[in-house]
Amino acid sequence: MCVSEILRRAAQQAPGPDGVRRTRFAVIRNTYGQLKDTTRKTFEEWIPHYAGKWNEQRFTFTMDFIHDDGEGQKHPLHCEVLFRALDRPEDVKKLLSLELTGAYINEAREIPKHVLDVLETRVGRYPSKKEGGASWFGIWADTNPWHAGHWGAKLFAKLGASDGYALFRQPGGRAPNAENTDNLPDGYYDRLCVGKSREWVRVYVDGEDASGDEGAIWGSWISELQARGGVCAFEHDRDEVYTSWDLGRADSTAIWFWRIREWQERVGGEFVDRRDVDVIDHYENHGEGIAHYFDLIESKGYRYRKHFFPHDARIRRLETQQTALERAIERFGMNAVEITPEISVADGIDAARWLLEQPIRIHERCGELGKLEYSGIDALQGYRYNWDEKNQCFSRDPIHNWASHSADAFRYVAVVAKETELTTRTEKPDQRPVAVPADRSFTLEDLWRDRENARRWERD
Repeated sequence: MCVSEILRRAAQQAPGPDGVRRTRFAVIRNTYGQLKDTTRKTFEEWIPHYAGKWNEQRFTFTMDFIHDDGEGQKHPLHCEVLFRALDRPEDVKKLLSLELTGAYINEAREIPKHVLDVLETRVGRYPSKKEGGASWFGIWADTNPWHAGHWGAKLFAKLGASDGYALFRQPGGRAPNAENTDNLPDGYYDRLCVGKSREWVRVYVDGEDASGDEGAIWGSWISELQARGGVCAFEHDRDEVYTSWDLGRADSTAIWFWRIREWQERVGGEFVDRRDVDVIDHYENHGEGIAHYFDLIESKGYRYRKHFFPHDARIRRLETQQTALERAIERFGMNAVEITPEISVADGIDAARWLLEQPIRIHERCGELGKLEYSGIDALQGYRYNWDEKNQCFSRDPIHNWASHSADAFRYVAVVAKETELTTRTEKPDQRPVAVPADRSFTLEDLWRDRENARRWERD
């Protein structure tokens, strides 16, 4: 229906002074692969190839034909459909310069809120007034159900038809009023439920909002942290504060503010000194230069020990001919800025899980909405693995969506805390095999023992 809406709106556009019905639409998907393999294929199923022509280089489909409205009126129709993904920074940036009639967002739960905000400023600009103007303009979207913390759930709970927003919920596949059942095999949805989790059935069969994000990377860890009271208001000093950054070139930049809490834990009859992480603040925004974030952290009133930047802070910007790292050093000094230790994404995810299992505390202000429609806690819950359409399972690669920037910055908090020994850690004894001197004789049992020690060391 969303694909057909493109053609319907194009046909309903009022003719311009020269008699041509002109429209231009953008079709948005989270990644280029999904846009190419899923969205385009659906588009081609409903819009016949002979209706227009593809420009593969611009990824645009243009339709030019004579439209008959069935009431004796025939007019030339010209419609451009621009396909745009969000995993390429240049495409996100180009949204700002588009002149559109309307836009269709495919799988809206994967799209950052600020993309919708940008699109709202671009629709209604084509055709121009001298060409008759847009007789209708707007944005429509489809999506699988989101969870309660998603920006979409919050947006439609707050805004309604009087504000220009409407949400249409499709009936569940097993509901009495289920749609499209005549075009599906008998027992289609009942078979879908076999071997699936209750949560999967809830979302993908019954069409209900998820209790948590499907494929969540840290969802259960955050839930356990909340259950044990780890997300709360607590007193903390304002000095010795660290920041961990994720820099967005064409989208969001996120910052976590954190400290090391020194305290004593009672173990048996003794008190043991501990050092653990307190996450005290969070900030994310988009469309701002690096100086905005520098000003922001100074306005917080914290006294900083170190600012940890990601490795892409070394990339030189064309507009300034400086790297973010160089600008940070100019602002805060050489000793106050450092690059986060480099490890793989998978190891960073595991480091964050390790951190969330420690006596970490996250201040409740990190769950408050700031400049965006989601909080830092929402982002940690919404960070999830990519769905592999081909193999019908979640891959080991995190999806790049609205939650990615704050989640990546939190990974960097965990990497610094774990790799730089800032926190208390219980180390396992070194069980690596020891080299045997050349003049020493040994038995078969010695060899077996060394072999088991080597295996244990590799596992650990």
